[in-house]
Amino acid sequence: MATSDERQAKINGLVAELTTIFNETLASGKLDDVPDDSLGQLFASTLRAYSAKIESGEFPRAFARNSGITATDAMIGCTALLQAADLKIFDLGHWQSMETIGKRPLEDIPEDEE
Repeated sequence: MATSDERQAKINGLVAELTTIFNETLASGKLDDVPDDSLGQLFASTLRAYSAKIESGEFPRAFARNSGITATDAMIGCTALLQAADLKIFDLGHWQSMETIGKRPLEDIPEDEE
């Protein structure tokens, strides 16, 4: 069984490799090279891990610094998540008004993240 350090190193290596592949794919415009099912599985696995960290009380950044994510990217991703889970924006607003999971007190948020 892998140790925590080995698992972290493996994840870091895979992320670096995927980031390189996706950046090359985006630059070349060959989006058909990214299988939809594989992309969906990666997105789902990432979301499950991220959600588990939030639910455990950690507050990881949603995107790494200098990730290049634009407001349009974020809105498309949010819309896709809501549609995939058969939720409406109202449902999200209602859940956020009642739930505290994932909410950091403002004093805990560095100024560059506000």
